[in-house]
Amino acid sequence: MPAWLRSGLGLRGRGRRGPAGRSGVRARAVTVADGVTVVDVRGLTCPGYLLAINEAVAGLAPGTRARLLTSYPPCGEDVAAWCRARGVALLGVAHGPEGWEIEIRR
Repeated sequence: MPAWLRSGLGLRGRGRRGPAGRSGVRARAVTVADGVTVVDVRGLTCPGYLLAINEAVAGLAPGTRARLLTSYPPCGEDVAAWCRARGVALLGVAHGPEGWEIEIRR
């Protein structure tokens, strides 16, 4: 796990932040399909994709399922560590032709 993630840098109000405590890094799209929030961060790398996921998931109600779409190869370990740090349930990781799909529950 990267040192910045262990320390919480950029995820708890420290590090590069924009106005109102936002990271300034956004998901390509956040949509809802069949009751599941889809957060598309394909094309972003570390730490940007985790910052975008963090921001998108923070606005979800507890118990909400989300599908994270990413193209960053080490995403499985990174998102698993992020889930542990945030108390988010990691439901599954699958690799497909367009990248990874990671299922979580806030």
